[in-house]
Amino acid sequence: MKPTLYSLLRPFWPGGETLQSLKKELAQTQWLSAEALEAWQFERIRRLVAYAYENVPYYNELYCSLDIHPEDIKSIGDFQKLPFVTREEINTHLREMTAWKTHGKLLADSTGGSTGEPLHFYREKAFDWWDPALELRGRGWYGVGEGEKMALVWGAKRDMHLQTWRERFKAILLQERVLNAFNMTDATMAEFAGMLVKWKPAMFRAYASALALFAQYVKDHQINGIRPRIIETTAEKVTQPQRELIEEVFQCKVADWYSARELGTIAYQCPEGSLHVCETRYLEVVANDRPVKAGELGEVAITSLHQYGMPFIRYKIGDMAIADDGPCTCGRGLPRLKEVVGRLQDFLVTSEGQFVHGGYFPHTLRHWPQILRYQVYQPDRKHLEVRLMCKTSDDLAWISNLRNELRECFGVQMNISLNIVDEIPLTSAGKHRPIISEVKPDFV
Repeated sequence: MKPTLYSLLRPFWPGGETLQSLKKELAQTQWLSAEALEAWQFERIRRLVAYAYENVPYYNELYCSLDIHPEDIKSIGDFQKLPFVTREEINTHLREMTAWKTHGKLLADSTGGSTGEPLHFYREKAFDWWDPALELRGRGWYGVGEGEKMALVWGAKRDMHLQTWRERFKAILLQERVLNAFNMTDATMAEFAGMLVKWKPAMFRAYASALALFAQYVKDHQINGIRPRIIETTAEKVTQPQRELIEEVFQCKVADWYSARELGTIAYQCPEGSLHVCETRYLEVVANDRPVKAGELGEVAITSLHQYGMPFIRYKIGDMAIADDGPCTCGRGLPRLKEVVGRLQDFLVTSEGQFVHGGYFPHTLRHWPQILRYQVYQPDRKHLEVRLMCKTSDDLAWISNLRNELRECFGVQMNISLNIVDEIPLTSAGKHRPIISEVKPDFV
């Protein structure tokens, strides 16, 4: 792999040696057997819990109130008896969640809050080396190296190095080009496509919904020559229709990058299609606060094994997922997720009380190609509002057929409104939220 200017300079930056060391460590641990990896993780779990007990006021008070001591944790089963931590508890007890030894060395941060109230948290500088190491390893599975050309279809300004001259210089070193997800007009997409044909990026990093719009534009205008080696999608779930369109247009695989602002990289999809959970995250899938079997749907709880300044121990991140078991054909021993199904807010409920995941809609609406974008809002178990952006409003005879199909799924007692709109606003981070539900599944 030909070195880039960025990869040549990075080892000489402050902390650059740390990144190189972590990359070497991760290159080895990914090949551990499942049994060896479990032992590797458990040792770090015990170390983290002991540190939190001794140094973090919130965990010390919580565990003492429950008569729990780190020495009691002698197995994963013992660890799974520890209480969960939620976003609401973190926001309420933010200062008590940080280790007193690291006060003054932590950086304040927050999530975008696209699904509700933002999460406020702290991270230490080491996070800025661990997370890039995990990202770079995943991209390396597809032959993309550090500092190779990257095209972004993105909306979060803090991730785009365009604000100051230092950031713009970094973007030049990183070889990044950006299409703003807030400004995807025919003119901006035409300009971006023309640039990419000549520039030839090694990869895309994108919101799936925004990249799907760009891919459709490229397809409709028969633009050829944009051939990255990998499409990295994150921040929102990529639907199967979106995946098929993107892979058809750009002739490369889509890799899910499961990440979160507060935790960084959680899992990365390998070329064989498995979504591998990073070894630095101990991930559980739970329902009714108990771990479920592989293949069963549940809520995601994550313990980050290297964040000590503000530990995340059995943290309910707000996602729903299905775990997978057995080895991957790629040979890596990393745990696998069958699917990250979506956020809790992605679940809808029928008039009879049965839950329906938001993935029902892309599979259903693909039969009506005149729909450009949609958003579904469910305030309660009796009402469903569907907002539709369409290519044309001249012939809307198909609306009645769509209404009938939705009634078959959600029940005749459901009050369904279908509204044709000119625009569906994006979140403050430039993401599209196709599902907004105020109703939680019963098993959460």
